[in-house]
Amino acid sequence: MRYTKEPIIIGAVHLPYYGRNNPSQSIAEIEEYVMTNVKVHYDNGIDTVYIQDENLNLGPAMPETIALMASLAKMVKMEMPDIRLGMIMQSHDGEAPIAAATAAGADFVRIKVFAGTMYKAEGIRTGVGETAVQYRAMLNSPVKILADVHDREGIPMPGVPIDMAIDWASHIGADGLILTGHSYQETLRYLKTAQEMELGKPVLVGGSVNEDNIYEILDHCEGAVVSSSLMLKETKPGSLLRWDAEKIKRFADKVRCYRKSR
Repeated sequence: MRYTKEPIIIGAVHLPYYGRNNPSQSIAEIEEYVMTNVKVHYDNGIDTVYIQDENLNLGPAMPETIALMASLAKMVKMEMPDIRLGMIMQSHDGEAPIAAATAAGADFVRIKVFAGTMYKAEGIRTGVGETAVQYRAMLNSPVKILADVHDREGIPMPGVPIDMAIDWASHIGADGLILTGHSYQETLRYLKTAQEMELGKPVLVGGSVNEDNIYEILDHCEGAVVSSSLMLKETKPGSLLRWDAEKIKRFADKVRCYRKSR
């Protein structure tokens, strides 16, 4: 049996557009949005959450992104000291998320293109893993790195099989790996490949996770990132709440029952 620890479930809270992408969005509104939606996860059984900025830019992270993400993460940790908190920046940058997470006292970051090369909508992206690992060492930072392998938002460079990409990310220095295929069956194939490799570090699924498939997923890995399936179908006018407390609680209860059921 693969499991020795409780499954790792990470709730993903996506930020609204801000700064250059939405000048009318105030910092106070973003802070309230983050606290509202992180808290609904924490209060209903998901105590590991990351916040994700949605401001896509072609190069490294903008200064306002680094400052805001650090500020938001610090705010959350002060209000909920026991939460395990992470962050992800959409910018192609190995240093910025490490810097912001370290300054804020966050626990981990997720980096989408960590090893190898990906063809994405914004262009060709080459892995920033070595930069991230070296920068973390320079800061003497305790922040953990979760690295995507074959990020499903793009297409990997031809000729690199999934086992090679997994091996690259693992050896460069990722503390955990995130595997998500373009289809559910491809995700399972990735997971089974990683399982056979016996990596000695956690493997998580990064998307398309729900109540119906979570048990099958956990049979092959240590956990999952979950977001869309736990969102409200409709939001009340003027409300900042985007995630459904009942769905979160039901999902968290099901995950807690996993080990008993197996």
